[in-house]
Amino acid sequence: MNSCLRYLLPAMCMLATAACSTDHAASEHRLRVTADEADAFNERALRLQSDERETAGGLVVYFATDSAAVTDQDIARLGQVAVFLLAHPQAEVSIEGHTDDEGSPEQNVVLAQARADMIAYYLVKYGALYDQLNTRAYGERYPAHEGSGAETMQYNRRVVVEWNSHSDAFGYDPLQ
Repeated sequence: MNSCLRYLLPAMCMLATAACSTDHAASEHRLRVTADEADAFNERALRLQSDERETAGGLVVYFATDSAAVTDQDIARLGQVAVFLLAHPQAEVSIEGHTDDEGSPEQNVVLAQARADMIAYYLVKYGALYDQLNTRAYGERYPAHEGSGAETMQYNRRVVVEWNSHSDAFGYDPLQ
């Protein structure tokens, strides 16, 4: 039995030493992966902060004729604005609906309100508080461009999301 222990004991020590070095290597690998993940996370956070400041300047969403449908690309942009609003609960935005001059003024106000409400819906869906939003419908009253061409009319079918002037309480002027 003694001779068996004499051979078994060194073998167990070697096995334990090998296990420790494997644990150390695995631990070092986990630390490296964790550091790489942290760097990637920090890079994403900085990019988001930069995007957040760009988004804070306001947003214009354009619409097809007689439509309040929002494109996937614009929904993604609204998501960024909503994230900003969620992070800054004292910030407020005005959501102003506009149309081209096709149709009656009454119809255009209804369509402009539907567009503004759709934008507000997506902002709330992605985290903004309803109290941070103020919707208005102007219809055809304030065109972005004068004229009657198709391209001109496209620029008039829009919703403008603008930061209210007192929303700069969170550290910088979002209108700049």
